[in-house]
Amino acid sequence: MLNKSIKVTKKVIIINQKTDTISENTNLINREPAKNGGEVQKINQKNSNQTQMNNEIDQQKCDLRQLQEMIDIYLKNNQKIKEIKSIVDSLKNRTSKLEQQMRQQEGRCKVKRVRRTSTQIEKKYKCYAKNCEKSYGSMVSLNLHMRIKHKRQRNVQEQQK
Repeated sequence: MLNKSIKVTKKVIIINQKTDTISENTNLINREPAKNGGEVQKINQKNSNQTQMNNEIDQQKCDLRQLQEMIDIYLKNNQKIKEIKSIVDSLKNRTSKLEQQMRQQEGRCKVKRVRRTSTQIEKKYKCYAKNCEKSYGSMVSLNLHMRIKHKRQRNVQEQQK
C-alpha cells in the first residue's frame, strides 16, 4: 500500500467586536491515510504522553518564573531592610547626640548654689526674750524663732518700737 499524506489547510477568521478587527489564521494539517487500530492507539498514546510532558514542562516553567519573582522580591526586601537599618542607626546617633546636648544644657542651668555656713553669717538680730541668747542674720529668721519658740505673734520691729 502506498503511503500518501494529505495536506489540508484550515482557515479561521477571527472577528474581535471590541476592537473591530478581523484576523485570519491559516493552519496546515497533515493527514495520513488510515492505519490499523494498533498503530493508531500507539500514536494516540505517544501524543498523549507528549502533551502530558509538555504540560509538565509548562508547569515547571511557570514554577520557575514564580520562584524567580519570589527571589527578586526577597532580594529587594533585603535591600530595603538594609536601608531602613542604616536610617535607624543614623537616627539613634542623632538622638544620642541630642540627649547629650540636653544633659549638658541642664547641667549649665542647674548650677548648685553655694550656701554659707552659720559661722559665715553676720548675726546682728538678737532675740529679746528672757534667758534666750539666740541671734540671727535676718529679721525674718528672728520672727520665725519668736513664733515657734516663744509663741509670740508680733513682729520684732513692732516690739522694738
